[in-house]
Amino acid sequence: MVSITIFIVFISFYLFYKTSKKTIKHSPKKLDKWIVNNNQLTKIIASILLLNSIIASIYLFGFASGFLLFFILLMTVGSLIIIVAPLKLIQYKSVFILFISSLLFELFIF
Repeated sequence: MVSITIFIVFISFYLFYKTSKKTIKHSPKKLDKWIVNNNQLTKIIASILLLNSIIASIYLFGFASGFLLFFILLMTVGSLIIIVAPLKLIQYKSVFILFISSLLFELFIF
């Protein structure tokens, strides 16, 4: 469940990052074009995802620990996206493979 929460925080922060007016828009992918064209809807979706992730972390770890974990995740994932996204190192296939492998690791090891 922690892997899912991290993935949701990653997706929501990435959506907020892509809708920012300060970022350089130069990717020809269909999903990125849709994100740029539907700016308001994307921000609403990202807000709902962030709300879901904070609720999930509070449910899993309690109020204080879940709240603290959420903000630590948000800062860590946000810093990672801000550093790596301009270098075009974030690709959908690699993010999905990383998510599936961490989810399988979490389910079968822990």
